[in-house]
Amino acid sequence: MATKIDMRAFEKLLDIHKERNLAMIELSSALGQDISFSDEEVVNFALEDYAKLIQKQINKEVEEWMKSALS
Repeated sequence: MATKIDMRAFEKLLDIHKERNLAMIELSSALGQDISFSDEEVVNFALEDYAKLIQKQINKEVEEWMKSALS
């Protein structure tokens, strides 16, 4: 088994974080104080979520491998 790198998953996460930032920009406008994120922060948040997703996939594959190896 091998973990596949799915860039579409990263792009989806990036889109989610960009939408979240747009909402924060709107809220910033309503509050009169900037609470939005920089572009770098948006990308970093998406990368963190993607790393968590990959780690879950790896953990699942290792668990499946261990079960089959011990059977």
